[in-house]
Amino acid sequence: MILELFTYFARYPDKEGVLSIFANGDSRHPEYRALADTVAAFPDESLIPGIKEYVFGQSFETVKARVDKLTGTYLFIDFGEFSSNRDTRNSIRDTQKIAATVAMKITDSADLMEEAIASNITLQLLNQLRAHLIHDAEQGAVPWLSRSENKHEILPFVAKELKSIGWTIMFNTDASDLFDLKPLISSFND
Repeated sequence: MILELFTYFARYPDKEGVLSIFANGDSRHPEYRALADTVAAFPDESLIPGIKEYVFGQSFETVKARVDKLTGTYLFIDFGEFSSNRDTRNSIRDTQKIAATVAMKITDSADLMEEAIASNITLQLLNQLRAHLIHDAEQGAVPWLSRSENKHEILPFVAKELKSIGWTIMFNTDASDLFDLKPLISSFND
C-alpha cells in the first residue's frame, strides 16, 4: 500500500523532482530499483507541471533534510495510521489517513505579500490535485480511493522549520481487505 501511494502521487510533480528522491542510486531492496525504473518511465510532462519536487515520508527529520535541499514548489505526502473494521459478515474495510500538501519554500526575508502570493499559488496547485483525486475516485481508477466518500479537509500549511507555506488536503483511503487479511487467516487452517 505504501509503495502504491508513492507511485500514484509521483505522477504529479516534475519527473526529475521525483527521481531526486532516489539519492542513493541503488539499494539492497529490489523494490528500490523497480520504483526508480517506474518513475523513469513516466511521461516527461507531469500531471501538474507547477509542482517541481516530491517529498514522501513519515519521519520529520528525513522530511526536513529533503525539504532543506529544495527550492520552489513541492508535493509532500504524509501517510498515517491504518484502521480496520471487520463486520458480522466477515467483511474487512481498511482505511488510512493521508495528508497531501502542496507547499512552496520561502526565504527568511519574505514579507506578508510574498507569503500571500505563495499561499495563493499553492492553493491553486492543490485544487488541481484535488480535481485529479476526485476524478480518479469517480472513475474507480485507484482501488483505495473511495467513490462513495469524497470527504476531505483543506488546511493551511505554515511550517517555519521547513521555511514553507502552502495547503494540505486531508483524506482517508478506503479499501476492502487492503492487506489480504482473510486469505492469511485462512492459511492458518491448512
